[in-house]
Amino acid sequence: MRGYAIFLAALLLSGAASTSEPSIVWRSAASGVLVPPAPASETPPTPPVTPLAVTYGGNRFAWSTKEAVLVMPDVSGGSGRYEYAVATATPLPAGLSFDSATGIFSGRVKAAGDFQFSVLVRDAATGAMATAAARIFIVM
Repeated sequence: MRGYAIFLAALLLSGAASTSEPSIVWRSAASGVLVPPAPASETPPTPPVTPLAVTYGGNRFAWSTKEAVLVMPDVSGGSGRYEYAVATATPLPAGLSFDSATGIFSGRVKAAGDFQFSVLVRDAATGAMATAAARIFIVM
């Protein structure tokens, strides 16, 4: 009798789906209740993107005119693809450069001074923007 029941179940399952469409049984692992699949036309929800935040606070504060300066941004949130721009009208001191692809200030500054810059960071994927202040203090 048991062999007959298995044969009957196999016969019913093989006839349930057409030859071009596979038969899939959806079952919840937790409750055992059948769960219908989402229609193909619906896109799954995208996870929320965390807000874009940037700071230059984790860097060294002061250098001498004999040292190489390296100031890097700490960026969190967003898509991970960023564009940077110095948003201050004050020009960079001689010997210092800014990389708009990475947001890094680097070089050897020749004159002593307290230099402060505003940096605008734009998320290339979402268009979200954030600003940060970078401060470079050069002593003789």
